[in-house]
Amino acid sequence: MKVLFSIVLVVALNAGCAGLGTVGSHGAVAYAPSTQDWRLRWRVIDPQRAKQLVLEDCPATDCRVVLEFGPGQCGTLALGRQGGLGVGLGDTPAAAEAAALAECQRTGTDCRVASAECNR
Repeated sequence: MKVLFSIVLVVALNAGCAGLGTVGSHGAVAYAPSTQDWRLRWRVIDPQRAKQLVLEDCPATDCRVVLEFGPGQCGTLALGRQGGLGVGLGDTPAAAEAAALAECQRTGTDCRVASAECNR
């Protein structure tokens, strides 16, 4: 009976570990237009918590979430002159950065991209 209990316990624990791949699989980007402050959070346990943490990190009162990204996704933002702001989402950091830069260049100049972070 002890052996059977031990086997069941080991199987149950291993099954629980299989779910760890989804833990920390959400992210968010917050941006404040008044100060151009921004914050990026990734690998957070759930989307609501990611939004909450990124807003807590942002020092300006007008910070708002401008991007949410989920499991297996990368996210970032680009800021430029003349109101340029772009957010980027992609399967790789390069794809997210390219998307953010392209969006920023549609509305501003001299855009600079923050390094993308991924939920992996």
